Amino acid sequence: MSTPNNYITQNFYFLDMMPVGAFIMNQNHTVLHWNSCLARWSGISKETIVGTHLHDHFPKLKQPQYSLRINDVINGGPPAVFSSKFHNYLIPCPIGNNQYQVHQTTVTSIHDEAEQDDYALFTIQDVTDATHQLAKFRTIKENLLKKEIDLERVLLEVKRINSELEQFAHIVSHDLKAPLRGIHNLADWILEALEDKVTDESKIHLQHMKERTLRMQVLIDAILYYSQNIGGEQKIEEVNAKALVEEIIEEINPPSSFHFDINFDMPAFHTHRTKLKQVLSNLIENAIKHHNRKDGKVEIIANGSRDTFEFIVKDDGPGIDPTYQENIFVIFQTAGKKQGVDSTGVGLAIAKKIVTENHGTIEVTSSLNTGTQFAFTWPKSMSATTTSLNP
Repeated sequence: MSTPNNYITQNFYFLDMMPVGAFIMNQNHTVLHWNSCLARWSGISKETIVGTHLHDHFPKLKQPQYSLRINDVINGGPPAVFSSKFHNYLIPCPIGNNQYQVHQTTVTSIHDEAEQDDYALFTIQDVTDATHQLAKFRTIKENLLKKEIDLERVLLEVKRINSELEQFAHIVSHDLKAPLRGIHNLADWILEALEDKVTDESKIHLQHMKERTLRMQVLIDAILYYSQNIGGEQKIEEVNAKALVEEIIEEINPPSSFHFDINFDMPAFHTHRTKLKQVLSNLIENAIKHHNRKDGKVEIIANGSRDTFEFIVKDDGPGIDPTYQENIFVIFQTAGKKQGVDSTGVGLAIAKKIVTENHGTIEVTSSLNTGTQFAFTWPKSMSATTTSLNP
């Protein structure tokens, strides 16, 4: 008949190989085994504690809330779990700076059929790092939730400001255009009613005045267009880019003598259709409007890389003087000294703004008499909605 110590030694020798703390005690709370990991953690050697009463070393375990539950386990009850978070330190294991390991302690019953003896196996897992990481995670989560709430407030405020700015743009547009129409009409009246009393030089000045008022109205419309087409929320839609370009060309309705070459090597993808259409439309229309021939050629190319598509709009027009290329994407800046009534520089400014807000880049390559190429990148994937913070 083997003694309890022999039973424990023969059947639980593997506990010394485990990376968790473990010890075994009998019904009298005498420690029969104390593994190497727990000896290292607690600073109590096997020789010191084996054969002694557990309460001599850890008097806290005498308290009924612990002793009753442990005795219940020894007598065949279900396992008991103790956490340092709720039960402080049952088996203190110092880690320096007056700090102790955070433990998850499980007590399981052991029954020796041969001797009809019962024991309790304590397994102690060090969850210090996990607990600290969990605490950090909770703090991060709380901070993120707070920032999410703050961001929602900011977005609501941005929507309110954008709405007010849009209303303001409409009001300003109306208030500015009304007197311009008056000036234009007055110039017409003078030219018609006082034609025989106005000198030829004055007629030229009045005609210039009319042209300037028309130019000013175009600029006001451009400001309104710019404010309406920047920012806001856009839904994600599946886009066939080649079909989109064909749609744009049909809407622009260029001269039939113009030639378009669409060369797209890309599948349909999900993106902000309206914004992509605005960029392509502005670039294609720009190539047509500023071409010096009615039989011009415009090539639209699209290629894919790992994370982005690259779109290229290339024409064989007069090109852009390098002097004007630096500011070509600045609103109201045009590629030349001569500015027609319908030339505002807003189209390229909008194109750059949209591309930049969608984390892309846009650049121009051109020289005089060699044509112009605009190339921009567009993400293959994006969030469901994009809200501009820059009205």
